[in-house]
Amino acid sequence: MIHVSDVQLTPPLPTAGTAAVANLQLIFDDVASRATQPDLIVIGGDLIQRGSEADYRWLRTYLTQQSERLGAPIQVILGDQDNRDAFNAGYLGQAARPYYAYKQNRQNMDFYFLDSKWETRRSAGWLARDQLDWLNKSLHLAPRRRAFIFLHHPLDAPALRNMRYTLLQNNRELLAILHGHNVGGIFAGHLHFAANYLVDNALPVTVAGAASTYIDCRNPHQHAVHRAVSYNVITIERGIASVTVRPLRFDSQVQAVIPVGNTGFTKHRPRLLRPRRA
Repeated sequence: MIHVSDVQLTPPLPTAGTAAVANLQLIFDDVASRATQPDLIVIGGDLIQRGSEADYRWLRTYLTQQSERLGAPIQVILGDQDNRDAFNAGYLGQAARPYYAYKQNRQNMDFYFLDSKWETRRSAGWLARDQLDWLNKSLHLAPRRRAFIFLHHPLDAPALRNMRYTLLQNNRELLAILHGHNVGGIFAGHLHFAANYLVDNALPVTVAGAASTYIDCRNPHQHAVHRAVSYNVITIERGIASVTVRPLRFDSQVQAVIPVGNTGFTKHRPRLLRPRRA
């Protein structure tokens, strides 16, 4: 599988944001040049920065062309910078829906694609209660089948302590559902740098770098942004996933610096419990 994240195309498409489109095309061209036949390509969120319905309609057409060229299906999920309503109308051609999550079965393995987009203009991630219930039910229907999960926002870990403000905020609720199931790994993006770590003492999490920039977060309050392009290749054999990072471009010059204030978890969290019915 090919895992691409944080494309961050700039609307209006295709007349604007040609550099971002070129970065994505660079990845597709690299996949084609290596004569590797992927079974699946996943674009893991932050597709378009506040795109319109027309932008997502163009993206759907573009990705269909690339899918036919590479001979592999392309699946997408939403990130914090995406416009959910515009995506629903332009990319899916459907009415409004609260989240975009789905499941696929490939070679007797289940792949879950979750929607961790929270609120407009909020970088942190959140999984809605209804989505967690759906995931819980789906895992129980196939308890022995190996499962892998894609979502945009990474889970918390000691090494990411200074980035909790931008991670998935309801980690514990997700881990409680995954506990005891045959989950082989979680694949995320969002951070704009690659990372690998364990959560819950056994569950591997792999974070893909971005197709747009690399962000140096060593200074917790000053994040340096570089132009960069990379993607991951995920190989699964006998239920065990191995990941190879393929960097394609890196500019050592700092393009911008992102100031960060509070690095802890957000204080205001949505209610997980549904209101009681009368």
